[in-house]
Amino acid sequence: MVENSGTAPNLSSNLIKGDFKSSTMPPFLGLFAGILAFYLDDLFPNRGYLSDEYYLGVAFEFQLIVLMAFLFSIPLLFFESKRLDVSLSEMILGSIICNFICLIIAYGHGYFPLLLIFYIQWLWICYFWQKKLLPPFRYSIWISLGLLCGAIAGSILALSIFN
Repeated sequence: MVENSGTAPNLSSNLIKGDFKSSTMPPFLGLFAGILAFYLDDLFPNRGYLSDEYYLGVAFEFQLIVLMAFLFSIPLLFFESKRLDVSLSEMILGSIICNFICLIIAYGHGYFPLLLIFYIQWLWICYFWQKKLLPPFRYSIWISLGLLCGAIAGSILALSIFN
């Protein structure tokens, strides 16, 4: 009887509207993740599980960047969930799925096409998703891709400065 009562659940209370902070904070935080990923990759060039010999070279370097971006996203997702009063578990699930897909993509393409894919996707999301109310899952994908774009830029910046 409840299904036909004519009252719809209030879904708008769980939706998030993106703001300027959603577009700028993740790439700037991602810069530090990229610099740390470059430092870790440069620190252990030929030893143990962090060496390129056990993996496919560029794919491992990119996966290290994705992992560092994910680790930097956890505190950001926590603060954003508190600021926007949404579920942290939904946001972390969206970030895990986004980063898992990015880890898999690392084996399929070269490094340069990945840069184009992620930056074009990030620009598209920043333009269109900022105008809509989003569930926390999509909002965390937005934050994760922003962190990833910043981490890629940070690793390129660190490579050009320190090498």
